[in-house]
Parts: sequence; structure tokens; C-alpha cells
Amino acid sequence: MKKNERCLAILEILQKQHKVTVTELAEKFDISEMTVRRDLNSLAHEYNISRTHGGAELGNQPVVRMISFDEPRIAHKDSKDKIAALAATMIQNGQRIFIDAGSTTRIILNYLEEDTRAVVVTHHLAVAEQALKFENLAVIMLGGDMIRITNCSSGPVAEEQLKKYQLDTAFIGAAAIGSDGKLYDGYSPEARLKGTLFSVAKKIYVLADSSKMNTYNLNEFGSLSQIDGLITDAGIDEEAMTLMKRHRVNVIIAE
Repeated sequence: MKKNERCLAILEILQKQHKVTVTELAEKFDISEMTVRRDLNSLAHEYNISRTHGGAELGNQPVVRMISFDEPRIAHKDSKDKIAALAATMIQNGQRIFIDAGSTTRIILNYLEEDTRAVVVTHHLAVAEQALKFENLAVIMLGGDMIRITNCSSGPVAEEQLKKYQLDTAFIGAAAIGSDGKLYDGYSPEARLKGTLFSVAKKIYVLADSSKMNTYNLNEFGSLSQIDGLITDAGIDEEAMTLMKRHRVNVIIAE
């Protein structure tokens, strides 16, 4: 089992029983206790998990689950594929675009025409690697603190670097879109980076399947009134459509 998969499994165990021991996890995953300690240290750095003597325990807030890029089980995969494919058709030659690490945005390049000429800015290693396969794409990977579980860069260095660019279009994900018209992310460094985009991108499109509507998460990073469009699936309900109309959001349905 890869480290990313193992860490996600440990998070799921913590969500169920709130405490784990090093010995318990070493036996469960058939790995050394030293490896378990390294995994727990990584998780404690990225999540609200506290290291204890001989193990770890869940903090006061629920664990925010960051899905790894290479995790095979992605919820609402069909909808995400359609949304990403539609977004890819919106990328024009000569544009400077930003693609974030959302589970939908990061597969946009799977559907991009091979001869497209553009500049791709990202903070996700896998997006950068995918972009490098296109001969006509220039690729800029943001610096900063690398998050091992998500393979993303973040923090003040990434944010300051992003502020220096002028982008035509940013494609970003949202962990939740609240009935209050706010956009949310589950991870504060991601939220801060997304918030920076509103000052550097001419247009911002949020890619979110209909399951994200009228839900909430930990960190607000913007509002519907700040975006140029929402790309979603046909499952969006009447309540969510009313919310979009109230905030004058251009809703683009991926059929």
C-alpha cells in the first residue's frame, strides 16, 4: 500500500474510533512502528490530529479529508469527467490559465486538444506533470511548502509568487458552496491560495458537481458574486439554481 493510501486509511480509522496506537497500526498495515510514526507525524502536520504517547488522537474538529491525486475512488466521477471536459473546451490559444488541485480541475488536461498553445500555472505536481506532456504548453509550478499527502505547494511563498502573475482564466474547485453564497475549502492554505486568484485572474470559473451545492466546509475563500461562472452537472437542483440567479452567476451545465 502506498503512503498516501495508508494515510487516508489512518484518517478513516481516526474518524471512527478517535484514537489509534502505533502498535495497532503497525499490525494492521504490516509495517514497522517507525513507519507508522512517520505517517502520524505527517498527518499531524496537515490535519487537526494530535500526537500522543504511543499513538495519535483526533482533535476537537472533524477531520477534513484531503483526497490524494492518485486515489482511484473519486466520488461522482462521471459528473467530474463531464465538467472537466467542458472546461477544457474553454481554454483558448495564447491564454494564461491557472488550474488548481481540485478533484475535477486537475483532470481538465485529460481533455485538452493536443495542439493548444497556452501557459499553465498550477500548484499541483501531477497537473504540472500532465501539462509537460503537451509540446505547446508552457508550465509554471508555484513554489512554497510542499504538502506530501496532496502533492501541492502552498503557503506565503506560493501566494506571493501568484500575485506577480496576470492570468486570463482560473479554473478552481470548491469543497462546498453554501446557501449563503460563500465558497468553501476544507484546507486553510488551499483557501488562502484560491483567495489570491481573485486579484490576478480576469475570469474565474468554479468547477463543482451538484453534490457540493448548499453545503459548508471549514474555510471561506470567496463568494459567488466574485466568479464568472459555475461549471456543474445536470443534477443541480432548483434551490441551487435560485441561489445562482440571486448572485447573477452564469451556470454552465456539462451534459
